[in-house]
Amino acid sequence: MAQEKLLSPKELGDLVGLSAAQVRALMNDGRLEFVEISAKTKLLTMSGWERFQKNATKVKRPEGDQPRLPLGEPQHHSL
Repeated sequence: MAQEKLLSPKELGDLVGLSAAQVRALMNDGRLEFVEISAKTKLLTMSGWERFQKNATKVKRPEGDQPRLPLGEPQHHSL
C-alpha cells in the first residue's frame, strides 16, 4: 500500500493558493487535519485538504427546498 506524501503548510499552501499562515490558521482552528510528527512539526496531506474542502463547502439548495417559517412566526436571532 502506497503512503500519501506529507506536505508542510508552505507546500500545501503553494499547491492550493493559500499562504502558509492561512494553512496554519486552519490547522490551529481544528478545521484542517494534520499529522503531528513532533511538537514543532505538523504535516498535511492532499486527502486531508480534500476532506476540508468537502466539509467547508456549502451547497445552495434549490429555491423549492428552502425551509420556510410559518406566516406570523417571528424569526429568532442569536445574541
